[in-house]
Amino acid sequence: MSDSASRVLLPWRQESFPIDWSAEFAREAALHLEIGFGDGRFTLRRALEHPKDAFVGLEISSASLQRGWKKLKRNGLSNVRLIKLGAQFAVQHLFAPDSLSSIVVNFPDPWPKEKHEKNRLLQDSFFKLAASRLKAGGSINLATDHPDYLAFAREQSQLSGLYDLLEPPPPQAVFETKYALKWKGQGKPLYYQLFRYNGAPTPEYPILERPATMPHALIQGQLPETIEFSKQVLAYANGHVILHEVLKSIGSDDEAPSQDKWLFRATIDEEDLKQQILVVVKRRSADELIVRLEPFGDPVITKTTRGAVHAVTEWLLSLPAGIRVLERNY
Repeated sequence: MSDSASRVLLPWRQESFPIDWSAEFAREAALHLEIGFGDGRFTLRRALEHPKDAFVGLEISSASLQRGWKKLKRNGLSNVRLIKLGAQFAVQHLFAPDSLSSIVVNFPDPWPKEKHEKNRLLQDSFFKLAASRLKAGGSINLATDHPDYLAFAREQSQLSGLYDLLEPPPPQAVFETKYALKWKGQGKPLYYQLFRYNGAPTPEYPILERPATMPHALIQGQLPETIEFSKQVLAYANGHVILHEVLKSIGSDDEAPSQDKWLFRATIDEEDLKQQILVVVKRRSADELIVRLEPFGDPVITKTTRGAVHAVTEWLLSLPAGIRVLERNY
């Protein structure tokens, strides 16, 4: 068994997009995605019952990720991968068109208030994106205790013209998840709905290309000895760059021993992805400096991530130090 075939938690930031799932699982297999796997009990049961299939689980909760990972690791399964990531980004960039056999959504947050409906996962925009990654005849499988969410999802699915509505008997394991047992214990009715992709043409959703080099800028001038900095917020591309703070670091590296560096801590806030990153400013020669992203943490280079280099560069230009830009590569 290869190293990749024996791991459960997938370091997705280190992968090329879309991920080559046949290489990851070391075989061709029907591929299923579960969004919000909770404590992993449903994921585990499916993987055990269908050992020839491949399963990918998404979670944004660190606690749930840890619980699910422990369950799967104890059982020695090689046909499951878990990822800490939101659904929108994952579906668009980690999966190729026509690659998924099913998408499971068990007991999603219903966002019951009308003003919060825009936060619901199963709406028209997601149904279109999901169809672009599903095989013809593949399905989104929804379990919910919330009749209004069910009605909303049914209505939204039909706006796209891409799905047939089916109501098959639910697999027993669906109603034995943590939340299903909780709602059944409270006497709530539970609902199960399949949205089957009918194979009609879908919009195209581009997959993010990973750059060969980190975005950077070259500047000329001298940095001041002391730093006075206040929080900066910059709208860039489809999101925002927030520069929180800057620290002066005295250290060394292989390129330039014993040099001073400035490290900017930043948040990249986009609709479907939020990242914490570092931007470094360090000297390359007597009067030339480079501004670039630090590879620490494997940042995902989106258009807004590139904006972090731009934000730091523009802030440096505002200093009364006569700094000028020689080159921008972002």
